[in-house]
Amino acid sequence: MFMHIYSVTPPSTGPEDMAESYRARVTATAESCESAGWHGILVPHNLHEVDPWLIAGHLGSVTSDLVPLIAVQPASMAPHTAAAMAAAYATLYGRPLYFNLVAGARDDELRRTGDLLSHDQRYARMREYGRTLRALLRGELLDEEGEWYAYRQFRLEPRPEVLSDCKIFVAGSSAAGLSVAKDIADVVVTHPAPVDAWLDDFLTPLRAGGYRGDLGIRIGIIARSDSTAAWDAARERFPESWRGRQETLLKTVSQNSWARQLAVRAVAEEEAPADTAGTDVYWLGAFRSGQASAPFLVGSHEEVADRLAAYVEAGVGHVLLNGEAADDRGGIEEVLRLVRRQGCAPDRPGSRAAAR
Repeated sequence: MFMHIYSVTPPSTGPEDMAESYRARVTATAESCESAGWHGILVPHNLHEVDPWLIAGHLGSVTSDLVPLIAVQPASMAPHTAAAMAAAYATLYGRPLYFNLVAGARDDELRRTGDLLSHDQRYARMREYGRTLRALLRGELLDEEGEWYAYRQFRLEPRPEVLSDCKIFVAGSSAAGLSVAKDIADVVVTHPAPVDAWLDDFLTPLRAGGYRGDLGIRIGIIARSDSTAAWDAARERFPESWRGRQETLLKTVSQNSWARQLAVRAVAEEEAPADTAGTDVYWLGAFRSGQASAPFLVGSHEEVADRLAAYVEAGVGHVLLNGEAADDRGGIEEVLRLVRRQGCAPDRPGSRAAAR
């Protein structure tokens, strides 16, 4: 099983606005990912980050092979504009980029931008968006009027042939999200539950419903040669707080399915007996801290590799890291080496061209 690894661009702001310039941090992250042979880098979209398309252009200028995975929310950009941006990127750099279609997880941001559709309506719009975007990337002539978008004798021009290699990712775990993913996604991405629950509650129903595309997970990794050292690092980086716990409790009633599911599981994990703390590689403490939106795998290199390999053996081909600190990189590389030794194949330099 081939496994693509994706990093994520660093946040543009921080507690001290960071010592280095943002451009220097983005450049360093991109170059280190490419040098490790990773496939791509996620560029988020939200109201408190810089524009993802400008960042993608910079990524293209400082790397030769790395694929930007750009988060696109339909309310923020028409599909023909997104396709035109991909065409411009391909014209400049001779390579594709990937689209991570997101419906919007934060009610406050949706209200602030006037996107007042219901959860299911946002996914209905995403279905039409994805179909339209894919048709444009393929060079098809659009002459149709849908519920959300209308085109008359419209074709994407110019259209570099490499746009055929673009992929559409859909993030979601609700019934509406998965229904849309089956129609338009090359890759379905989830914030996974522990492996057994993920298989029973997500993967089996997804495959039974007819989805035959690729699978991706969004997860963090903190691994050290010694399990105790990994747990010390995890808890130091993501200290739990009253504010984080309150935010987690609020998410248990969120309309966003993955946030609600993770929050319910995070509360249950916190309430587990004290003598079980730190005994499972799968950990939601970073989520409870309010500083991460995904679960983490924490433990020794061998423990984390075994757990990651279980997801990969179940069919996961794309691993989107939640974000890694500088001192995590060596541990992640060792985990990937061990996963590779078990028969899985994370990206290595030069592998992307063959994979496309």
